[in-house]
Amino acid sequence: MTPPRSYLFVPADRPERFAKALASGADAVIVDLEDAVAPAAKHAAREALARWLPRFDGSAATAALVVRINAPGTEWFDADLALLRAAPPNTLAALMLPKAERAAEIEHARHNSGSLPLVPLIETAAGFDHLRELAQAPGVQRLAFGSIDFQLDLGIDESEAGVELLY
Repeated sequence: MTPPRSYLFVPADRPERFAKALASGADAVIVDLEDAVAPAAKHAAREALARWLPRFDGSAATAALVVRINAPGTEWFDADLALLRAAPPNTLAALMLPKAERAAEIEHARHNSGSLPLVPLIETAAGFDHLRELAQAPGVQRLAFGSIDFQLDLGIDESEAGVELLY
């Protein structure tokens, strides 16, 4: 499978938007259980996605379906993995793992999600420091960079519009 070039995020607590996002022309749609969902709505968002997934016909979709779960160490992480593990076969193209910092986290997520391909999000200095380890971990489809959380982790002033991140 060729990795997608364009990704469109849709909040997991807005299931009425899933079909429209999938028809948008993006190569992949990321149903977001993490930053796009308020902490008080996470359980309901996960349940909405669980109800919607069996109705999704992945074979007819023009976009790959990816789910961004909550980060390792959060109270929602294991329940998010259980949701992915229970998804109908061939429904999900990948799992996006936020704040990825160690290959062990990737292995845990892969093993407990039903061996989905992974897109680790590099959003911390620790993740950046372990880029090679993360990129070489089994199951990694590609890496993604989360610039806003990365700036927050390093204390970079957001008013400069990312100038400090220019390489």
